[in-house]
Amino acid sequence: MTQADMFDPFMLSQGAEANPELVSGFRPIVEAIAAGSASFGGPIYIFNGDSHVYNDDAPLTAGSPWLGIYGVDAAENIRRVTVEGAATSNEWLRVTVAPNSSSGNDVLSWHRVPYTS
Repeated sequence: MTQADMFDPFMLSQGAEANPELVSGFRPIVEAIAAGSASFGGPIYIFNGDSHVYNDDAPLTAGSPWLGIYGVDAAENIRRVTVEGAATSNEWLRVTVAPNSSSGNDVLSWHRVPYTS
């Protein structure tokens, strides 16, 4: 879990592909996560909030612009979820842990829950 969004779509729109220095402060942690994912082999989940708009993706899969920006190899086992969090947010994220899942790939599940009055 992190507050910062190392894969903020806004940074792509600001030219991070042409100028990776825009996100260079994140390079060491992205390199460590990518390397760790290769040696671990199981599913890795990143939850962050900084960009404030819900997103569920795999930022380091083959073909992702983030691979070139951070200079890392593809890491197909990483899934990233950005939680809704702006001042106008009307939801929260419920995460369920199933430590005894049979496949290991479904150890976490989540869904968006609207605030109620």
